[in-house]
Amino acid sequence: MKEHWQLPVAASALLHSPEFVVLARRDCALKLLIEGEDGAPKAITLQFAGVESYKCTYLTSCTASMFNLAYGKLVSLDSTWLDEVRNVGRKDQATINALQHLMITFDDGPCYEIICLSWNIND
Repeated sequence: MKEHWQLPVAASALLHSPEFVVLARRDCALKLLIEGEDGAPKAITLQFAGVESYKCTYLTSCTASMFNLAYGKLVSLDSTWLDEVRNVGRKDQATINALQHLMITFDDGPCYEIICLSWNIND
């Protein structure tokens, strides 16, 4: 597991539930709204590119490890799911090597998991 990014506030301090958006060309985004240092709402968007697969697990189905590993932070994991995605379909070796399994979990869930080529943050 590798930690890539952590929320700048406690996960319980989000102003509303995260919004997951499917975008064009195999991209998706996770939109977050926090209270900025000046008290005004501040938008943060995690954007994922080259998405192969994603899933959302709500609180009643979240495991303890989802919270232990990724509560309020974006992490990458080695997983059997990642291995399965790498081994199906038609992908060149560079794509297979670049794929990563990312996970982030919030209060009361949900836990978002994305297998993609890359990600970035816009705030």
